[in-house]
Amino acid sequence: MRKSLFLLPLLLLFAACDATDSDVASANSTVTVNYTGTLEDGTVFDQAQGATFNLAQTIPGFRDGVAGMRIGEQRTFVVPPEQGYGAQGVPGTIPPNATLTFEVELVDVL
Repeated sequence: MRKSLFLLPLLLLFAACDATDSDVASANSTVTVNYTGTLEDGTVFDQAQGATFNLAQTIPGFRDGVAGMRIGEQRTFVVPPEQGYGAQGVPGTIPPNATLTFEVELVDVL
């Protein structure tokens, strides 16, 4: 499995694994994903298998990290605070100005 590292605007970094020719997610797609979100210290703040949602309703860094993925593709990407939850964070879950890492597998594009 080949991995590639890409640099996107605003320092959104991700590593991608090869996927088959299949549907591609766009920033407005409704997708089904398996994912784990962690803080810089490795603490898991969220994870789900088979979660379905519209990418336009997610934080910008997650939306941009998943956009362009093909079904079956796996990516790990780092989301800086300004593309995540910013200075407010999520009380009790994500501290203010947190850098987040997501491991995502795209299961389906609906």
